[in-house]
Amino acid sequence: MARADAIRGLGGFDLSIPYSQDSDFMFRLAMQTGFCYVNRPLVRFDRSPAEIRHVGVSADWNKLDFWLRDSQRRLEGLERLNERLPVNVRRLIREQLAAVHSGWANWYLEAGDYERARAAVSRAARTCLTFNIAVKWLLTWMSPRLARSTVRRHQEGSKESIA
Repeated sequence: MARADAIRGLGGFDLSIPYSQDSDFMFRLAMQTGFCYVNRPLVRFDRSPAEIRHVGVSADWNKLDFWLRDSQRRLEGLERLNERLPVNVRRLIREQLAAVHSGWANWYLEAGDYERARAAVSRAARTCLTFNIAVKWLLTWMSPRLARSTVRRHQEGSKESIA
């Protein structure tokens, strides 16, 4: 529960974010107000398989491009709160946004769209340059096919370590 004037002052839910509107809203609300912690479960999560929970339009929630687009919109919205955020929170938002742009680069590399991959990894580097992003930027510009195969090997290794 929140006061109506506080909700209006924040602009309510960001309807351009299809999936994580509530998380975005709660973050913005937390930056403006204090929270009252209620030590009781107020929400139950449906842990059934995603294929059962998400049908129709919501089935898109399980697709990587949907997740990247949603995350990018949410993080760019949070980034606009820049002056109101503590430095460590701003840094974390920029790191996550760079990771999203890097994810777009992977998406485009996988599709063989090297021009868009270069643009995405360049945005990632401008947002928050890390060693991995620098290597991906160099490979994407010098040898995009090698970048694509490197991303594939890295993703396959990640899947194996999870299993």
